[in-house]
Amino acid sequence: MIMEKTTKIYYESAYKRDFLAVVLACEKVDGGWKILLDGTCFYPGGGGQPCDIGVLGDMRVVECYSRDGMTWHIVEGDVLGLAMGDEVRGEVDFARRYAFMQNHTGEHLLSGLAKNRWGATNVGFHMSISERGFTMDLDRLLDEDAVTELERVANEAVMAAVDVDISGIAGSGLVGLDVRAKREFAEDDEVRLVSIEGYDLCACAGLHTANTLEVGVVKIVAAQKYKGGVRLTVMCGSDAAWDYGRKHDALREISRLTSAETDKCMGAVERLLVSGAALKREIDALKNRIFEMRAVQVPVNSDFVWLCEDGLDNDNMRRFADMVVQRAKMAVVLSESGGVWRYYACAQDDNAECLQDFVKRFNEELGGKGGGKGLAAQGALSAGFEAIEGFLNRQRRET
Repeated sequence: MIMEKTTKIYYESAYKRDFLAVVLACEKVDGGWKILLDGTCFYPGGGGQPCDIGVLGDMRVVECYSRDGMTWHIVEGDVLGLAMGDEVRGEVDFARRYAFMQNHTGEHLLSGLAKNRWGATNVGFHMSISERGFTMDLDRLLDEDAVTELERVANEAVMAAVDVDISGIAGSGLVGLDVRAKREFAEDDEVRLVSIEGYDLCACAGLHTANTLEVGVVKIVAAQKYKGGVRLTVMCGSDAAWDYGRKHDALREISRLTSAETDKCMGAVERLLVSGAALKREIDALKNRIFEMRAVQVPVNSDFVWLCEDGLDNDNMRRFADMVVQRAKMAVVLSESGGVWRYYACAQDDNAECLQDFVKRFNEELGGKGGGKGLAAQGALSAGFEAIEGFLNRQRRET
């Protein structure tokens, strides 16, 4: 049984990216191998921060994790003769790790400030391996002004260039300290404390920058109500620069499309929205006129009528059908969009049961989904127009 424990080089220095280590074990796993070393720079994940990836020798490390003090490295492919006792060189994907470090330190600033100034506790923190930035959940709802102020003071802390101190303490030494811990510690537990003087003190297993200035910038890109509090989506450092870049590219494209200078795009877009709304009202009025002209051609007291009109949304279909049903006991309006036929059906008073029976058969025979209650129903069909037309013509003859 393997009893050795992995030396945590990543805690000795979060900035060390390459190292030499001795192989303690090499075991086959699904899709590759897992390797145990006597020491590693690969952070196995924890404190809300994902694990590192990188290379061991010529092998790509796609995951690592810690169990019973031992850090296992999951590598792709074959180990190419690597055996116990061999020395291997490892290198962490440091750009990726450093982005996590910037974000994690930024999270500490926001969490400490939110608690100290607004009494809001961070009850959820998540950094994704597939997305940039992070989310944090506060247990109190902060309004827009508070969120703006939180971001401002966090960036003041960044520019203050405060050292981020890491120290170890026994669980018994936590008495009387508010370390924002999400769990209880036993007296003999070894607790890792992250301290940013004047801003935060937290028990945390993650990796952080040595100084707040390295965070670069803290940008809260979204805030939404969540479980009685607020969920913040945040970008720091290189992730914030990436986010700024893509938004700047989008702004330049909007500038090009609207033929407006970038600082005047908002006004140009507002004018387009106003113009678009006016055009929509004009189009809707013209469509209503067309609906009225087609509806009056329906003989009064018709039993069953179906009509087809291209390019209608659900609201237009409803308005058209409502006009037709004034002259027929039951009316169905069809419209095609993206290769899918949609329908809106309605009936006059005392015909609700007949309508629901029709809709049930309509969906069953033509692969439809949808329905409704009372005198109206709507849905979409998977059949082609010929099958739909055949069904509706049979319904008209039988009614």
